[in-house]
Amino acid sequence: MGTIIAIGQRSLLVWLAGLGLAIGAGMMGYAALSKLPARDSLQTSEGVVSDASRVSRASRRTGATSVHYDITLRLSADGAEVKLSVPGNEIGETDVRSLIGRTVRAEFESEQDVYVLRSGNREVLTYRNTVERRKLALRQYHVDGIALLLGSSLVMLLGFLLGYRKLRRHVAAQAATSGGL
Repeated sequence: MGTIIAIGQRSLLVWLAGLGLAIGAGMMGYAALSKLPARDSLQTSEGVVSDASRVSRASRRTGATSVHYDITLRLSADGAEVKLSVPGNEIGETDVRSLIGRTVRAEFESEQDVYVLRSGNREVLTYRNTVERRKLALRQYHVDGIALLLGSSLVMLLGFLLGYRKLRRHVAAQAATSGGL
């Protein structure tokens, strides 16, 4: 048991694999514990869309670009506004443009989590489609967590094997040098 601990303390691969295991387990836990809200628990606001803009963000680390639309909903004549944000993969730019100046009913959990946008009789963003997309994203997060767990397990095994070989060579070298005296 002391050998395993000694290898684990000295091997960078084992440390990195341990970090990967923790992150993978966290991803799986997040996906399992995330609950999407029931439609009747969503907040509802109705007003005129006064402004909408497309916002692109590029990740420095991965280089991937994400797009979302910021929609400003003017609730009443006194100027109260709600700023909503909808991911670009859930709504098209032409749909967003068609909402400007129109009365829209929005159902959302928070200003970042819009589930329904309705203009008149037309649902631009439907609850069913939004929930399905988000369920798929959570499933993908779960699958990525499993892949990270499996990959990290293999790296950890490799780290222990390499560490054990290195430890054996070190013990053999010490035995050879101490035996010669």
